[in-house]
Parts: sequence; C-alpha cells; structure tokens
Amino acid sequence: MFNFSNSKKQNVVGFSIVPGLGLEAVVLDKARGTVINYGRKKVDYNFSQRNIQNYSQFKNALLELISEMKIPPKSYAYLVLPNVYFDFMDMANCSDNEINMALTSTAEEFYSFKKEEPVVGWCDVANISSTNNRRLAYCAFQRSDVEEIKQIFANAGLQLAGIETAYSAVLKGLNLVGLIRDAVLMNSSWSALLINTNSYAIFQMEGKNLLSCEEIPLAIKSFSTAEAYEAIVSNASQFLSDNGPSQLYIISQTDDISAEELKKLMRFDRETIAIDSNRFSKKSLLDVRAALNFNEVNSMSLAALGAADIKSDFGLTLNILNNDPNASMGVYFTAPIFGQMTEITQAYVQQVTLTLSVILLLVFGSLYGVVSMLNGTNEKEIASLNQEISRLDSLIKALEKVEITEDGIDMTAIIDEVAMDNVTAINFYDSISTDIPKNVWLTKYYNKQGTKLAIRGVAESIIDIYEYYKNLRIVSPQSDIRLTELKVITDPNGKASDADVEKFIHSLAIDKDVDRLYSFVISNTEFLPDAPKTRGKNTYNEADILSKPPAASLNEEIEQPSGQMRPAR
Repeated sequence: MFNFSNSKKQNVVGFSIVPGLGLEAVVLDKARGTVINYGRKKVDYNFSQRNIQNYSQFKNALLELISEMKIPPKSYAYLVLPNVYFDFMDMANCSDNEINMALTSTAEEFYSFKKEEPVVGWCDVANISSTNNRRLAYCAFQRSDVEEIKQIFANAGLQLAGIETAYSAVLKGLNLVGLIRDAVLMNSSWSALLINTNSYAIFQMEGKNLLSCEEIPLAIKSFSTAEAYEAIVSNASQFLSDNGPSQLYIISQTDDISAEELKKLMRFDRETIAIDSNRFSKKSLLDVRAALNFNEVNSMSLAALGAADIKSDFGLTLNILNNDPNASMGVYFTAPIFGQMTEITQAYVQQVTLTLSVILLLVFGSLYGVVSMLNGTNEKEIASLNQEISRLDSLIKALEKVEITEDGIDMTAIIDEVAMDNVTAINFYDSISTDIPKNVWLTKYYNKQGTKLAIRGVAESIIDIYEYYKNLRIVSPQSDIRLTELKVITDPNGKASDADVEKFIHSLAIDKDVDRLYSFVISNTEFLPDAPKTRGKNTYNEADILSKPPAASLNEEIEQPSGQMRPAR
C-alpha cells in the first residue's frame, strides 16, 4: 500500500584518515558484530598544518573506494580526521549558539586557527567540578578544510552526516569491539594510551565518562626506537601512577611503535591490553566478510570502526556537523525492521509518520461513520417506542372515563393498576410476537411485576442470541436484564447434552450433523420452581398455562412457554 524509500537495509560508510595507513572505509554489520566490507587507499596527511596534504589525492582515493567497494549513491558517510584541537570547558546552562560562540572563541587561541576560523563540535561529559555547571568536551577543525571535504563528498554522490576527531572515534571503536565492556558495566576507572606518528594521547576514563585527555607531542622519527619507547613509558608511567586506573589499553597507529612491545616495557602492574593498527598487527579487530585487500584488514583502525558506528551507545560523539542542516538527514539509530537491521533516517521517520496518520484518519473516519449510523438507528427505534407509549397512554386515559362495575369491583381501578404499573411488561410481551429472530426459539418465559424477567431459549448461533437480547434492550432501555447463561447444548454428533432439550429440538428443521445449538437465559431474576402455583382458590402448573392461560393480572407471577415452538424456516 505504501512504499518506503528508506525501508530497505541501509549502511553508513565510515571513513577515517590515519597518518601512515591512509583513507579507510568500513561498512559495518553491528547486529552481527562483523565488517561487511573494508577498503583502504593512500592519502597523505600534513602534521605541521594539521590537514589533508593533497585534496586531489583525497578525492581520487574516495572515488576509487566508492567504485571498488560498490558503495550505492546517496549512501550516508561519516568521516573521522586526525585530531587538530581537543579540550574541555565548564559552562553554565546556555543555548547552543552561546556554547558555540564560547568554544569557538577559545579554540581561536590555538595556533592552527590564528589565520583560519575554527568549526567546533561538542558533547556533555562527566561533571567533575563542584558546581552545577555543564562539563563539555569539544574538538575543532579548520573551516576551509571542512567546506572542502563537504564539497568532495557531495560531488562523489555521498551524504556526509558527520565529521569527528579521531580521539572520540577511537574510544567508540574500543566500545564497539567489546574490549571495554566490563569496565563500562562496572563503571570502573581505565585509561587509553593512543600513539600516533608525531604525538601520543592519554585518556582518563570512568566507565563511559571521559574525565581528562592529555596530548604530548613526540616526533618519534627523530628518536631512536629505544628512545621513543622510553619517552612514552616514562611519561605514561607517571600518569598511571597519579591516576591508578584498573585497566590500560595501548593503541598504536604508527609503524614505529609496537603496542605489544610497549606493553612489556610499561611499568604498570594491572591488566594491560595491546592493540596494533600498524605493521605489527596479527589479527583483525572484527571478522571481515569482504575487503579490497585482506592483507590490510589486520591493521584496521579503531577510528574507522568508530566512524562506521555512527550512533554508538558509548555516548561520546563530537560531530562538528550536528548543526548543519545538510547533515541533519543522517541516521538516528539502527533497529530491526521486517527481520533486518535498518538505519532509521529522518526521511524514513517522516514516511512512517505520514503512513500512520493516513491509517489513523481512515480508522477514525470509519468509526465515526459506524457510530453515526448506530445513533441514527437508535433514534428511530426510540422514536418508535415513544410513539407506542403515547398510544398506550391515550388508551389508558380513554379507559379512565369508563365506569364499569362487576360484583362491586371497580374495573377502572384495575385497568389503571394493570396498565400504569406494567408498561415494561407490556413491552416485553409485545417483543415475544414481533422481535424474535427466526433462528431463536423460546422455551420458557417468566415475568413478575412487569420488571422481573427471565427467558430461556435455544438458538443456532450466538449472533442470533445477541440480536434477540438487543431487541429486548430496545423494548426497555432502562431494564437491567443481562445474558446470564450461554452454553453449547449439542455434542459434535448433534446430540443434546440434556434429555429434555434433545426431545424439544428433535423436530427442528436443522442439520444435526453440522449445526450446533446454544441454550441461553436472559434475565434479571430466577425462574420460579416448577411446583404448582396458587392464585386465589385455584392452582395451576406449567401444563395448565400451556393449555389454558389464566386470566391474570400482568403483575402476577407467571411462568409460561413461548408460542414460538417450531423453527421459523
């Protein structure tokens, strides 16, 4: 009925630039914990300027990855760049515009932004101050580089949903591969040591909360291998001694430093996990189904995995395009739809909302029509009943004017008592002859004082029983009668469970091998016992009523079988 353009399975392509590795592309199947496809192309990075060295090279690498990995047009993309600027700021509750202005002004003091306007992205992190201020982690990139990157992705036919620093992406990658699962669950302290070609960074964490981050410049290539290891060990050991984390994760993204070797040299007596995204890598972080070059999958970076996990449950996302309307069509979250994991986008949400609105409109429109029809029917029935009551009232008033006596009895008073006190009884008696559905047979009828009613019968279907019950309710809307008994009285062979009922239905014109019969009682009282009843000096029983009904007031206790004792068809 409706065609959702985004209802098919969609994947976000995570791109990451890692100096030494180049431009990585990852398509992730998060539900299964596997990489659907992986590719890598050479892209040079300028450490001194902190930007992509050659944008023509970057563009060609991007187009080659799209072609060779068969990435569909208009796919969503998320890019992670090497860190340019990262810091924290404590702020009072402010609007997004005020926060953006404050963070931009602070970032402008950094040397990379002396001649270039920064673009910032931020998120809330743990509040470690003694005040109620918000603690924000934020990153910044050069605006001209961001605009250049956005244009390249647009020309390549991809929808760029975000740009983020490698610092936060690496932490999200650790969460994705499950290495920090226990630390997050226990909300324990842990640290990550991220080593790049020209610097290394140390993160202090508590569960998912980022408490601090320190970047230390280190021109590794200007040191001997042993000196580079010792410089990192010396500084990191002091940090670990001061903060005392329960676990340490060493991540190396440079071919000059082995995380495994550094782990052996580190003066830290607690659990240490080494992760190499370089030539020392021996095993990929996740299973990979397809790759442009399987020799490269072992060195896949955590940053690339963090880029592909666009809506990570880790919570630390520093997307500088959060306020960019052209990126707002990005993915909100992933959910199972019709048996497959689907990326929920703004367009998808809009289409589902429209569809539900149309369906609800149709449903409520139909209900309104049914209610209106029922109201019209009820009004007609009530008008008809009021007409009948008016006719009876006229008859009663006419009888009041007639003075007839018999043996000293005032007949006018008797008629007045019978008519005025038993309007409900008269209505119920009328219903016996006019309102019984054709597949309903009454076996007993009891009425006391015009308001105490009990009717027993047999019917071929529950719908017929309901129709008769509804007719009785229409006859007397104020009555408190209820369907007090309903049961199947025939077994699968068409035999009645009750001998008396079997005798009664024996002559009915029904297919006893197929049809089922139901017995029912509609009442607001109980049937009188079958013992003889006394009226004045005379006695009578049910047989007497059947053969010769007594001339009794409607107020008398009468139990009599229905006149409809044969099938109507």
